[in-house]
Amino acid sequence: MQKLISTVKHHKFLTVVVVILLFVIGWFYWHRNDSAVSYITDVAKRQNIEKVVNAAGEVRAIELVTIGAQVSGKIEHLYATVGQQVKKGDLIAEIDSTTQQNDVDINKVRLKSYQAQLEAAQTSLKIAKRQYERAQKLKKQNAISEEDLEYAEDTYKTAQSKVTELESSVKETEISLSTAETNLGYTKITATLDGTIVSVPVKEGQTVNAAMDTPAIVQVADLSNMEILIEISEGDISSVKPGAKVTYSTLSDLDNTYETTLKSIDPGLTLLTNAEYTEVVGDDEAIYYYGRLIVPNKDGKLRIGMTTQNVIYVESADKVLTVPALAVKSDNDGKYVEILVGDKVQQRHIETGITDGIKTEVKSGINEGDEVIIAKMSSSEIADKANSTRGRRRF
Repeated sequence: MQKLISTVKHHKFLTVVVVILLFVIGWFYWHRNDSAVSYITDVAKRQNIEKVVNAAGEVRAIELVTIGAQVSGKIEHLYATVGQQVKKGDLIAEIDSTTQQNDVDINKVRLKSYQAQLEAAQTSLKIAKRQYERAQKLKKQNAISEEDLEYAEDTYKTAQSKVTELESSVKETEISLSTAETNLGYTKITATLDGTIVSVPVKEGQTVNAAMDTPAIVQVADLSNMEILIEISEGDISSVKPGAKVTYSTLSDLDNTYETTLKSIDPGLTLLTNAEYTEVVGDDEAIYYYGRLIVPNKDGKLRIGMTTQNVIYVESADKVLTVPALAVKSDNDGKYVEILVGDKVQQRHIETGITDGIKTEVKSGINEGDEVIIAKMSSSEIADKANSTRGRRRF
């Protein structure tokens, strides 16, 4: 009996020891897994890299002319419609010309009157001149008195003044007639360039008043070549230069991309270009500068006001050693990456070149094929992340 009790106690002791041993083993195993680290890596490899600037843009016409009325009156005839093709000199509209025609007629009549008066005055001048010359000869012969000579001289000078006065009146009336004829010509609105009518802000029968400003009748644009104004941010403007390669596409045709070069960059911010600059810019207002593209539009796909997506190519390098941009870190000694060699992590300081935001050129410090660490996470962090994701999915 005593032996049986001793055997039972021995088995209980072994059971307790096994439980404790399993607990200790489990504790060490669990904490070993907590401290285990998983790495996300990529291999340093050679490839092409391009640094680019992405920017939105707007399509505008290079030549956009507003053709207005320089005289007041009712629009009697309007021959223009939006989208119509016109040639320079084509008649677009006619304004009631009654007032302008009357001015022309009045000045023509006045001019004829002055011309007739001038002709008569010139005849009188010739007569007065002959009489004065005759009086001078007679005076030398003492055939007339001094008074008669003075009278002949006064008559001659009066005739000269009359001719001069009438010549001035004729000249003034000719100018008035020319102005009246010009104003009469202004009642016929014609195209000033070859192009497309893009706006007709008036209607037939409408009265326009040119006394205060120049009313717009139509807007004509040359759409054969267009201008794209790219909004380049203040942070990117220093790296962008005229002549850079640019690709662009429109929101209506994102599948097709076209290539051109950056023609110029405006010296002032967009607010200054648009005549909205007041030398006061809010802290929450971003600063942009216009970069200009000149692009052909023979097929007419580009329309005024279209939004474009533009990629400006700043720098490029072919077949250079690259690593993911996320792998590059900085310390007091400069930039570095972490390399996984077997199960050990080595820190390597590197010299970098250009970056496109996804990959970065490495000029020195590592070799092609090195396994570069992008990110690392412990097992517990991975588990917490997984549990958090599963928790979110339940909602």
